[in-house]
Amino acid sequence: MRRAVFTIMIILLAASSSGAQDKFGTIDRDLLLKMERPRRDAGRPLLLAPQPTPDQMLSDVIHYDVDIAFDETTGLVEGRVAALVESTVDSLFQIDFNADPVLAILSVELDGIGTWVYSRSGDVVSIPLPIGLATGESTTLTIFFEGDPTAAAHTGLFIRTHNLAPVIWTLSEPWSARTWWPCKDYPDDKATFDIALSVKPGLFAASNGDFIGQADTIRWGEPFTRYTWRENYPMPTYLFSIAASEYVLMTDQFIYAPGETMQVTNYVYPDLVTEAATDLDISVPALEFFSTLYGMYPFVDEKYGVAICEIGGGMEHQTLTSYGSTLLTGDHRYDWLWIHELGHQWFGDRVSCADWTHIWLNEGWASYTEALWFEHLGGPGDLHAYMQTMDTPIYWHGPVLRDPDNNDPWYYFDRVVYDKGAWVVHMLRHVMGDQAFFDATRAYLADPQFSYGTADSEQFETFFEDFYGGQLDWFFDPWLTRVDRLAYEWQWNSWENEGRTYLSIYVMQLVDPPYTMPVDFRISCGTVDADTVLWLDETEESFLFETMELVTGVQFDPDDWILCDAANVTSDYEPTPAMPFLSQNWPNPFNPLTTIRFGLERPGEVKLRIYDVRGALVRTLVDGRLGEGSHEATWNGTDDNGEYVSSGVYFCRMTAGEQALTRKMILLR
Repeated sequence: MRRAVFTIMIILLAASSSGAQDKFGTIDRDLLLKMERPRRDAGRPLLLAPQPTPDQMLSDVIHYDVDIAFDETTGLVEGRVAALVESTVDSLFQIDFNADPVLAILSVELDGIGTWVYSRSGDVVSIPLPIGLATGESTTLTIFFEGDPTAAAHTGLFIRTHNLAPVIWTLSEPWSARTWWPCKDYPDDKATFDIALSVKPGLFAASNGDFIGQADTIRWGEPFTRYTWRENYPMPTYLFSIAASEYVLMTDQFIYAPGETMQVTNYVYPDLVTEAATDLDISVPALEFFSTLYGMYPFVDEKYGVAICEIGGGMEHQTLTSYGSTLLTGDHRYDWLWIHELGHQWFGDRVSCADWTHIWLNEGWASYTEALWFEHLGGPGDLHAYMQTMDTPIYWHGPVLRDPDNNDPWYYFDRVVYDKGAWVVHMLRHVMGDQAFFDATRAYLADPQFSYGTADSEQFETFFEDFYGGQLDWFFDPWLTRVDRLAYEWQWNSWENEGRTYLSIYVMQLVDPPYTMPVDFRISCGTVDADTVLWLDETEESFLFETMELVTGVQFDPDDWILCDAANVTSDYEPTPAMPFLSQNWPNPFNPLTTIRFGLERPGEVKLRIYDVRGALVRTLVDGRLGEGSHEATWNGTDDNGEYVSSGVYFCRMTAGEQALTRKMILLR
């Protein structure tokens, strides 16, 4: 459908422009994909995406007390897990835990009574209860186990060496925690942890939360050292970790308030201390910046840092990221990846995705955190240049919102959730405006419904709509579910006619159905630029502006806010100004004033009204009889009672006789 042509008088204002430069070159974003597991598991059968059993959906694990020993020479583990489980229904008669068949269940206790009966089917251990639990009632389930996690099809435990020193680490995402300890292995069930990890003397076992202490112990008839930790913030099972080796402890102080400090702890191989001293010196500045941008670092009562291991990239374990030794180069080459994992402490750790179909809420936000860091260091040009490194559709398979029935565990971590997911966040920022976007981000992370809990895409959208001031389904639905590439062809022309100067802009979308997007246009006249926003939501659209003088240049999305291809097609098309018309308001977005030009082909009654996105009348600007020709009205962002309205999208509607015209406007406070 082709939209009717309309006109607007443009007063060209000075506007700064920033051309994004390709300063970042090629970034190996495959490092984010934890690639050692697909290589290691080549040829092994795929593990079907596990779904909670009916009984697992009726309970909530409140706390884990975990005591595990690791023998790096045999690959064996042994230990016990005591879980405080609370019923969420009035009649819970069975508790189901996950344990891969590589783990042998030695015995089960219930509230200290053992040996309790249990059954196994696949990777599910079922424990019947003697009496049904009512809502809010709890019981303590203890499982004693042993086994060889390295024999699992998709193990979460890895054992290697570095300079002949043993290295033990875990990577349990998405559902491999069950291969090295029994648990309820789903991201929506978060619990606090008491952690005891026993390793052979000479190794230090680092983990989540606060370090409590260490002691000598005996496991498998040999001396071991037992390290204890406590994670007081709720955590999903895939973020519980061990990283053990012959570490050197490197520390720094994050001063987050007068007299208040948090220790930054980095566990580093002895031969990489020099490189680490350089590469990890961004820790405190980054914590300071993102604590301002996103809200205070979520685990400020505990710690943050990295534990070096032989992981292929990084893994955002809560309070202590596992970080690959090859990333320490002494030249800040992999700052982007370090920042990505730090971003996860807010997005993924503080607020976790409700299930793996919504993993973009973790990975897309962490990837956009990288771009925000480079914007912080280098300004808007670096922001947009960095975003171009994530415009990589050749690596994308399927939509951002994942298919819950896919049987490939690595499908959920396709680069589309990292790269295109970051673009969704980037575009949302521009749609909302910085103030509303970052206000919504901080509020979302702090909201009791999500903070230290979980969220899904629908909840995220609904929350951000409140700050946007209207529905955002027109934005989220296509960008999360479609796989096509948004593409435009557009053209412009400027000419004089009967003493007036005009600018025409014609845009055609090359995808069907068309996307709805507000698009920036930068209009140049000599050395003076002016920016405006046009809403593009139809296959073909024409816009006709009346200008003060001939336009010398027009740029489509000049600052690269939209993930699209846009080809400028040369044409001599010169539309004739039409009546009646309702112009796009100018400026757009606006604050505090905007001007709306409209015209009549003959004298008559005309109404010019402003509506909000819910269809409620906000302001009547014109209601009466006017003569033929062009007219204009000014709106100052107030309603009919003189009260200022909030930021958001509004609709200007003109009715003249039987004709009605509507234009979208953006108010940014």
